[in-house]
Amino acid sequence: MSTEQIKTKTIEPDFPFYNDNPRIAKWGIALFAAAVIYLSLSIFLEFDYPGYLGVILFFAVPLAAFLVVARGKMSLIVKKFKAMDFVRILVTLFLQYVFVFAIGIIRNLVFNVQPTANAVMDVDMDATFWVLILAQLFGEEMFKLLIFLVFLILTYKLTNKRTLSVVVSTAVTLLCFALVHATAYEFNWSQILINQGLATFFCMYNYLKSKNILTSYIQHVLLDAIPFILAMTGVLASGQ
Repeated sequence: MSTEQIKTKTIEPDFPFYNDNPRIAKWGIALFAAAVIYLSLSIFLEFDYPGYLGVILFFAVPLAAFLVVARGKMSLIVKKFKAMDFVRILVTLFLQYVFVFAIGIIRNLVFNVQPTANAVMDVDMDATFWVLILAQLFGEEMFKLLIFLVFLILTYKLTNKRTLSVVVSTAVTLLCFALVHATAYEFNWSQILINQGLATFFCMYNYLKSKNILTSYIQHVLLDAIPFILAMTGVLASGQ
């Protein structure tokens, strides 16, 4: 057994499936990939769902795919919170805001590139909006998780190196998450690849460290909720 394998065996908790913990069948990997592809196509092709069905599906599809493969064991990705988890959430939230703000200034002053506002900032932020946002953001975290797990499993099978597999799957996840925001930000690629891609690492870092999907979810909720609340109170002007 290699040193890498020994280290992997001693990590607790760890990411599920990639190291037969538990074992995942080929159809399970395919189901994860199918869920990601379906949701990605629904965004790029702008599927016309009635009412709130689009948000419901974005929440339900990745969650259902995971539950089927995991046989209902959410404990594989939901762990008990530790004090450090809360600290990490606040620190990464702050760092992500600083990073995005600094990059925004550089893009504006140096390259004269203006940010593209998300149309969601102009909708009526009533109680229904908040329920849908909470569901949507959890779906986005599950969407990222499925991408991460697919590439983690495949890369580890090819290399048998945990660290390399985590790095590769994280990079692919950030890129894919950025790409699905292309239409929302009108193909403003510099903003998409940095703000929705690279900057998302701060959020994902919470899961990578804790193996608890709820830590990245909470950070994501706080990240989006703050500008929404500022817009509602008039502190943040719509479209800015």
